Amino acid sequence: MLKNVFAISLSMSAVILLLLIISPLLSKRYSAKWRYFVWLIIAIRLIIPVRIELPKAPVNISVPNQTVYYRQEGVPIMVADDSYTYKVSDSPVSTDYTPVIALQELLTVVWGIGAVVFFLYHIINYIIFKIKIKPYCKKVNIEVLDDVLKDMKLKVKPQLLECNKIASPMMIGFLKPTILLPDIDYSNNELYVVLKHELTHIRRGDIWYKLLLIAANSIHWFNPLVYLMVKAANRDLEYSCDDVVVKNSDMNFRKEYSLTILKAMQKTEKAVLSTYLNGGVSNE
Repeated sequence: MLKNVFAISLSMSAVILLLLIISPLLSKRYSAKWRYFVWLIIAIRLIIPVRIELPKAPVNISVPNQTVYYRQEGVPIMVADDSYTYKVSDSPVSTDYTPVIALQELLTVVWGIGAVVFFLYHIINYIIFKIKIKPYCKKVNIEVLDDVLKDMKLKVKPQLLECNKIASPMMIGFLKPTILLPDIDYSNNELYVVLKHELTHIRRGDIWYKLLLIAANSIHWFNPLVYLMVKAANRDLEYSCDDVVVKNSDMNFRKEYSLTILKAMQKTEKAVLSTYLNGGVSNE
């Protein structure tokens, strides 16, 4: 499995690097929507540890299955792998020496620990954030929410909370999405913009999208290009959401939307696995 992970990570790195280079050149002509789906496809490929073999694979990763033999004093005297054996010292190997560790097994353990720690770090931070803000949240009923739901033809009404512990509107929750509003006086027009933005995230399942990115990043925690991909994907997720919200809208709505984003960007409380009204500013 580890060989497959390394091979996939290396081959997808070329694709990620190419997209990171050409994206700024294409952004004027193409919307963020295509990048949103391309990053999704790449993330799915990264979390599937199955190699698709070509007739002549352009990339072939070989991890030697080496075994190191030690003296009783802990000094290595011989390294053996599947193809050959060579000595580290001139001392003969006796039957008293037993294999201590295989290199491939060691790499697998290190990779596995790194993946689990990375994933748990983000999940635990998410749980801590929810626990931290819970005492400061209260339910609110806003008529504008019903108007937005009607305009978007959404039947499921999410929970709406006001929280004085956050500085910008956000959405959290997987099975039960919740929209959080800061303790700020918004006009009805601003509330309409905010709620439409977060409801668009809910309709698209963007919280699950972010979880998929974290899973891919966890598996490939050793690859710096995957970190850049996740950052770009989170940015394009917000940009594509903006495009959906303002689609087919008039100039007055676009102006109101831009002003509301600027207001929200002044101070943003960052939290993992949540969406923000922040004009594509990274919040992973």
